[in-house]
Amino acid sequence: MTSPLLFPIHLVNLTVVPLLLVGVVRKVKPAMQNRRGAPVLQPFYDIAKWLGKGETISDTTSWVFVWAPRLGLTVALVAALLVPWSGAPPAGAGAGAANFLLVVYLLALGKFFSMLAAMDAGSAFGGLGASREATISLLAEPILVLGLGSLAVQAGSTDLPAIYGYPVRPLLAGLVGAALVVAALAELSRMPVDDPTTHLELTMVHEALILENSGRSLALVELGVALRTCIFLGLTTQTLLRIWPGYLQLGLAGRYAVGLLALFAAGAGLAVAEGVLVKLNWRRVPNFVAFGLGLSLMAALVAAAGG
Repeated sequence: MTSPLLFPIHLVNLTVVPLLLVGVVRKVKPAMQNRRGAPVLQPFYDIAKWLGKGETISDTTSWVFVWAPRLGLTVALVAALLVPWSGAPPAGAGAGAANFLLVVYLLALGKFFSMLAAMDAGSAFGGLGASREATISLLAEPILVLGLGSLAVQAGSTDLPAIYGYPVRPLLAGLVGAALVVAALAELSRMPVDDPTTHLELTMVHEALILENSGRSLALVELGVALRTCIFLGLTTQTLLRIWPGYLQLGLAGRYAVGLLALFAAGAGLAVAEGVLVKLNWRRVPNFVAFGLGLSLMAALVAAAGG
């Protein structure tokens, strides 16, 4: 699909939507506690502030620590362009570049860079966070592969534009969407897998990874995290929207508007969930992720049976 709207849509998706989604999540959480909270645009102010500051870099680090945030953000940008997370066709549409297996490995590569940077600093907390991040990825990636693979069986293609442009039966869409919810919570280190606002070093995952980052590197890391949030929540909402048969009948502008509304609704739902859920004990995290894997396996059986 070629449309003059695609370029401004992708520009907005890469520069505005990710930080705005983070702002919405941070605004809803204090509202649940009857607090005013920071403005929705606070993430934009934070990024601008960090980009204007210098960096404090440990003497024990190497070039890996300096380049990892930059490479991680680059990988996140490429993945965001290849995934139809907003309802608009990705930049790789029609070129066969948006293979869902490629996207899964790109997302894993981004996490690999963040783990390298954490371990390169020589911090015990960085090593702890990297170890837990690797464990969570190992548990959550099969959910993505099986879930998206089930949709690929229905569409007869592994290309994401073809997968999300093909009508999916409500049962399959519901199973895959529910599995992707679990995968998103795990991959993004959100409750109940991890508390993103914790300051207790022995329990945190994401915060332990970025503990040594500051200034421009911290800004790049947070931009990458915001893009990953859009990708995972967007894939989830786009899958669940397939339950509505009329969604694919909408035009580009209509699908994009509905997709963004669903994305921000998912962000608000994430904030509400984090306000009521309790962080799981680390040993119980595999049980939680196994629930999502079970949903993906059920989806694979339904797809194989032609349902």
